[in-house]
Amino acid sequence: MFVTKLCRMGFLGFALMLPFAVNATLITADFRTEANLPDVRNGLPLIYESIGQSVGAGYELNDDDFVENPDSWNGGVVWMDYDTSTNILTLDSQDDLDFKTFDAWLSNIVFAQPGQSITGISLINDDLTDVGVVAALSYTANSLHISYDYQPDTFNFTGGSATFQIQIGEGDATDVPEPMPLALLALGLLGMAVARTKAHARNR
Repeated sequence: MFVTKLCRMGFLGFALMLPFAVNATLITADFRTEANLPDVRNGLPLIYESIGQSVGAGYELNDDDFVENPDSWNGGVVWMDYDTSTNILTLDSQDDLDFKTFDAWLSNIVFAQPGQSITGISLINDDLTDVGVVAALSYTANSLHISYDYQPDTFNFTGGSATFQIQIGEGDATDVPEPMPLALLALGLLGMAVARTKAHARNR
């Protein structure tokens, strides 16, 4: 009787662990955008940046995150929003002025669970520019970079947006799970085995 109760508790603990096991998302990151016309004036970009920003409570980068504009560009404002429930990143244009390059970064990412990392980034849809510039996408374990480059011509921001699916996976196979989750998993499996054995015995 005691073993049966213990096994049920283990199975319940294992079931409670499941929501946490699939919580693959970000909790903080540095967000940054640069809009530029590299061969005009001094070729210096308009920069917005938000350092160590908590993720998931609305726009992580907006007008409040202005850093510098040494060449006095007009426009170039693109807000950034990361949805932690879907791991979708949205670039949301706030103007329609022209540039030759635009870059957006997420860096110094802190994940919700230890051992997680960026494993991919893919385009969902994109009408951020008026000429359909194809964004170049790259990533490392804890950063990603989205780059629009239309030199020597210019593109206008359309007032639209671009969305990207971020893939997050586990780290090295050498990561060692904590002892308590392993114990709960073992008890859960034992509980299922005991229940199956009893059901089989009753059916004989």
